[in-house]
Amino acid sequence: MKRLIHAELLKARASRTTWILAAISPVFCALWALAGVSLMSLDRSIPLGQRVENVYNMAQQAYVFALILGILGMSGEYRHQTITWSFLVTPGRGRVVTAKLAAYGIIGLLMAAVSTLVTSVAGAALLAAGGHPVTTPGLPAVLTGATLSTALYAVFGVALGALVRNQIAAVTIALVWFNVGDYLLTMLLPEIGRWLPAGAARAVGGMTLRGGELLPAWGGGLLFAAYVAATVLAARLITLRRDVT
Repeated sequence: MKRLIHAELLKARASRTTWILAAISPVFCALWALAGVSLMSLDRSIPLGQRVENVYNMAQQAYVFALILGILGMSGEYRHQTITWSFLVTPGRGRVVTAKLAAYGIIGLLMAAVSTLVTSVAGAALLAAGGHPVTTPGLPAVLTGATLSTALYAVFGVALGALVRNQIAAVTIALVWFNVGDYLLTMLLPEIGRWLPAGAARAVGGMTLRGGELLPAWGGGLLFAAYVAATVLAARLITLRRDVT
């Protein structure tokens, strides 16, 4: 298994897409942190400390790149038909899927850590420049939650790529759902939206929305992990039984 994971890491490292997504991710998060600081004075219904934490929570915006990376890492094998060779070299399909999940989980964690670091530096500088507090007692939990949830999105992406083998379809479905569908439901129907994957993931980082509609961080973490685990299980079962071609 270690060799399989190492092989998947080498394949990911050799892809320009991996490096491009990894480079864009922290910049994207820093821009979100700038937006967060700019909006702090517009909504005073949320306590100041939680607004400060929301700025740092923008590190979680790296999720979109981790999700896409995981999807491409799995569905790309089907697109280029290299999955056939992967299964021939390692007849145990479950081991191949597990290795991909582990490899992209590692990559997602590294991407998340860098994005969190950049967001923290940018957020602190922007908050200080705006005359806002730079830190809060809950900040370590916010940064940890944002990092872990982003890493889980990479694993989620691999599982989605195994379920929806068409690369374009998988990326489109994921982006539309997580960026539009789930977000709108969370905003319009918070009593439902907070139980959905994106709502649960936002809660992991301790994000606070108007009215406090999200679950507590521990609840969101357990729920999001359950969503990821269920998707991974489905991906493994379908990959084992479905014809490669």
